[in-house]
Amino acid sequence: MGFWLNQALGLLGSLIVFASVQFNNRRVILAAQAAACLMWIVHYGLLGATTAATINILSFARSVVFYFNDRKWAQSRAWLWAFLALYVVNTVLTWAGPMSLLPGIAMSMTTVALWTRDMRRTRLLYLTNSPFWFTYDILARSYSCMVIEAIAFVSYAVAVWRFDIKKQPQA
Repeated sequence: MGFWLNQALGLLGSLIVFASVQFNNRRVILAAQAAACLMWIVHYGLLGATTAATINILSFARSVVFYFNDRKWAQSRAWLWAFLALYVVNTVLTWAGPMSLLPGIAMSMTTVALWTRDMRRTRLLYLTNSPFWFTYDILARSYSCMVIEAIAFVSYAVAVWRFDIKKQPQA
């Protein structure tokens, strides 16, 4: 796959996710996360960014489980802790220096964001994980994801403002 086509693949995954938070619907966000993870697995894999590629395999599975957490088999808090532990193991097994910590931290924050049913907390955690991905994307040469992460940060900030800060008009 050519360099620019790979960058476009990473860009598309990012666009799907940051647009999804504008819907204020947890299931839409989770479905978007799963689709984006598939794109990022290929994108980061082709860049040789092993930590990010493998963490997105775990994150795809996480999105599927969390999407179905209205069902008994997926409701256990053990899923949350299992995925958080798997991110730590992934970071250790794919260690390429301190930069490997960045996707582990970011995905841990995203995992907590997607587990909670509190949409305010989801948006705030998305907002705070952006700097970790932005930094990683610079180091991994994921230019499209770096640019879109900056845009996503603004999108998350807008969502926080719209849904969490802005005063609702009194009827």
